[in-house]
Amino acid sequence: MTESTIPEVIHFLPAGTGAGLYTEAIDLQQIGCLEVTRASQIEFNDDTQQWDVFDFTGNAVFSHPSREACLRWERQHFNEVTQSEQLETLNHPN
Repeated sequence: MTESTIPEVIHFLPAGTGAGLYTEAIDLQQIGCLEVTRASQIEFNDDTQQWDVFDFTGNAVFSHPSREACLRWERQHFNEVTQSEQLETLNHPN
């Protein structure tokens, strides 16, 4: 899957809250105020000579010599995670 074929995904819960990876492909400020939280961090590891993707808790979740590969992985992974969380919320509301 190439970067251009990874869709921009926003998942909306019944309460109206949306979640997804930020992109400027969709002007989200047109629908209201944004609350942005980092889902991950990508940093170069001098020891391994690879780029590491860390989740919001600081755990390394993916590594690759190419930063672009990490960006593609990040977008695909977090779109899938967000979709799974949305389905869980819909199936088991509080």
